[in-house]
Amino acid sequence: MPHEYEDLEQVMYPLARLGQSMRRAQTRAIDPTRQAILQQAAAKGRVRPSELAAELDLYPSSITRQTRSLEDDGLIAVEADPADRRSCLISLTEPGWDEVRRLTRQGLDRFAEFMAGWDAEDVRTLGRLLTRLEASADAAKRPAKRPGGRPWQQRDGQE
Repeated sequence: MPHEYEDLEQVMYPLARLGQSMRRAQTRAIDPTRQAILQQAAAKGRVRPSELAAELDLYPSSITRQTRSLEDDGLIAVEADPADRRSCLISLTEPGWDEVRRLTRQGLDRFAEFMAGWDAEDVRTLGRLLTRLEASADAAKRPAKRPGGRPWQQRDGQE
């Protein structure tokens, strides 16, 4: 049976409010750009600032300022990129890994407070459903392939 708009509202509005609440809490703990750089470096190992800017949808100057600060704090290492001498690679230092683990623990502890009255099976079910929702959202972002060319070449039968 297809869902109704009212069904979607019962999901969308609480998710939006929860997302806003989590972003506010996160920004009180650490600058969001700083945290995002640390998380990307943790996930990718070594990453170029240009990749960070593209991935995080930020201006390169924001990345440059934050990486300098993170390097000054000893949380990341910046080294020349052997494949492209015009660029550099960012990676976490041991204190940087400690900071990522601390922030992850802090976030999970806070989230555990939200889920305190839930049993384990409900938490697992929510996790599966949110993972499915995330995959659906990613699929919806991809441009639809149209026969006869690239997605931007044809619109409603016109070129």
